[in-house]
Amino acid sequence: MQSREQIMVVDDDAAIRATLAEVLDDEGYDVLQAQDGSQALGLLATAAPSAIIVDLNMPVMDGPTFYRAMRARGILAPVIIMSAINAARAARELGATAAVNKPFDIDGLLATLGTVLHPAT
Repeated sequence: MQSREQIMVVDDDAAIRATLAEVLDDEGYDVLQAQDGSQALGLLATAAPSAIIVDLNMPVMDGPTFYRAMRARGILAPVIIMSAINAARAARELGATAAVNKPFDIDGLLATLGTVLHPAT
């Protein structure tokens, strides 16, 4: 049996996490959920997701702080930045792999995730 790729979703909005978890599960991914960057860093101590989808603005630890902390720990998983404001600019400034604007289109997000996980060779 082939193992499923694992995706981490980091967002303080429980409805967004639940929606993404359901959609990603339906698409054949295992999903880890975290409500902020601090919780996500804790999960990364024992998990190695294939990609991480992270919101920029969260309490406790925001997306940019999480991104820098995970990279400082040597975690190189591709990261998709999600934000209602300037997702692409934030992704460029951080060096993240991709960006998706909120509100997001599920098909567009899945296409971005597919490209991040399996870049054209």
